[in-house]
Amino acid sequence: MRVYRSLDEAAAAQLHRPVVTLGMFDGVHIGHRSVIEHVVSVARERAGDPVVVTFGRHPRAIIEQSAPKLITSLPHKLRILEGLGVKFVVVLQFDEALRAMPAREFARKVFGEVLQAEVVLLGYNNRFGRGGEGDIGLLREVGVDAGFEARQLKAVRLGAGSLSSTSIREAILAGDLDRAARMLGRLVSVLGTVERGDGIGKQLGFPTANLDLHHEVRPPPGVYGCEAVVQGQRHFGLVNIGTRPTIHGGAPPEGWEARDRQETVEVHLLDFEGDLYGQDVEVVFLVRFRAERRFDGVEALVAQIKEDRAAFEAWLDGARGRDR
Repeated sequence: MRVYRSLDEAAAAQLHRPVVTLGMFDGVHIGHRSVIEHVVSVARERAGDPVVVTFGRHPRAIIEQSAPKLITSLPHKLRILEGLGVKFVVVLQFDEALRAMPAREFARKVFGEVLQAEVVLLGYNNRFGRGGEGDIGLLREVGVDAGFEARQLKAVRLGAGSLSSTSIREAILAGDLDRAARMLGRLVSVLGTVERGDGIGKQLGFPTANLDLHHEVRPPPGVYGCEAVVQGQRHFGLVNIGTRPTIHGGAPPEGWEARDRQETVEVHLLDFEGDLYGQDVEVVFLVRFRAERRFDGVEALVAQIKEDRAAFEAWLDGARGRDR
């Protein structure tokens, strides 16, 4: 998959009969997937290039001077898009100039002049341009002059509940990972870069990879069983999210604000040895075992980690049995 970081880069690429969609696509949930799968399908039918135009940061960071934590950081989102068959992604930096651009000008410039799109597909509630003034009607008008066909897909429904990145974010923060997974169409995961920690896990006999999640939303504090994707290979492991109260003392902080400042995300892989510093690791949450708590000393903590590991191995055995 090719990624262009500006409109100039995209224009120079001279894409072939592009079929294009536009959106933030945070989380790439089942509604987003429907749009993207249509883009890939139509591009295949027309022997064209499937193209996604997205943003490097959430538009609300400019519009409201604040933005929610992302379900998927840009690198995480790009991984998912590639897995869906997208061949080209254009990443726009949402700034004041882009915010102020009239919708008609945006559509004419991006879809017409730069990408020379053949088809532009939008989700059912997609708006674009200054103040969100652009809709499918305006896009069709621009398409007549610019030479592209504009289409809008119907909404994807999931029972009686709402389907949105906001509702997924809320479910993850509340620890309702099953509900979040139904909306995502996949298990909840985070993508982080391994950074150097204090080495305490290794001293205890359970080496861990400390992850910088790049502002991705994470589940509540606790111990989880996971599948980690490392260098394209899958490994099972345990994840601890929290403040490590046994090591540092004190109780986990109250509220999400304190949590954002103090929590760590550590992964102990069951069957991996090696140096992961600086590498990206995707952690897929499989099961939650317990809340984080303070133990009466390191020995009690080590004993509990052994119990957690044994419980996860038993869970895996059960899962494999169910798959037979």
